[in-house]
Amino acid sequence: MEIVHRFEARVFRYGLFMAGFFRVIRLVHEVLIDSPIAVLLLGGFNLLLFGFIFYLHRKHFQIAYAIFFFQILITSILTWNNAGGWNGSIPYLLFLVMTGIVITSHGFLQVVIMLAYGLVIFLFAFTTVLNSFSSDNLNYSLLSREFDFLINTAMLILLTFYLKENFLSYRESVELANERLKKSTEKLLEQNQQLYQQQEELNLLRNNLEKIISGKITESQYKAEILKEYSFVNSHHVRAPLARVLGLIDLIEVENRRNKASSAALLHKIKTDAEELDVILKKINTIIS
Repeated sequence: MEIVHRFEARVFRYGLFMAGFFRVIRLVHEVLIDSPIAVLLLGGFNLLLFGFIFYLHRKHFQIAYAIFFFQILITSILTWNNAGGWNGSIPYLLFLVMTGIVITSHGFLQVVIMLAYGLVIFLFAFTTVLNSFSSDNLNYSLLSREFDFLINTAMLILLTFYLKENFLSYRESVELANERLKKSTEKLLEQNQQLYQQQEELNLLRNNLEKIISGKITESQYKAEILKEYSFVNSHHVRAPLARVLGLIDLIEVENRRNKASSAALLHKIKTDAEELDVILKKINTIIS
């Protein structure tokens, strides 16, 4: 839609230049055929108004647009009889301007302006309501009429040529845009393929990591069980014989003070408990290794 707006604004700006050029030629022509002073003043006012519209249209396009086409309509009403009425160039000019309205606008604004132009043409064709707004110009001859038709035809040719050039330029820009879009699409497809391959590699790495982590968890659980068993052996089997050995040592010390004969039996018991402790320690070493 933005492209449409730019195109309409560009054609409208071109139409402003054409209208200004046309108004200058018409004003010179009206001076040469001694048109009424009111017509000459209206032509000069139109030129000033065109300058104001050109200044306004960049910031307030719709307002400038409406002023431009409505002032052409009002000027056509005020100079209808002066330019020969239906036998003059204004009907041809109105249809040319309506073509420009179709090209340079859309939506509600276009409908309103087209209805206004259609109403004016209808009133001129079937009533005399608007005839009183303008008077006949006796100096407007057949040569003047032919001159006006020549100018209008030249405007139509220039407008057609301009539209053709814009269409060719637009088509070329569209082709370039399509080519860039095609290249971008191919690049995106290539990047998408690369991303797919990278995703596959990531999935493979993830699966491998899951297996490694699962193995590490199993190994950790196994070692935890070993440590648990070691802790159990240490707390229940190792410490009990040691406690007995310590107890026997205490008894030996006591008995040595009372009866030295019983020392041999106690020593034998200590040896037995020590051997039991040795067996347990070997079992622990086997579990840890």
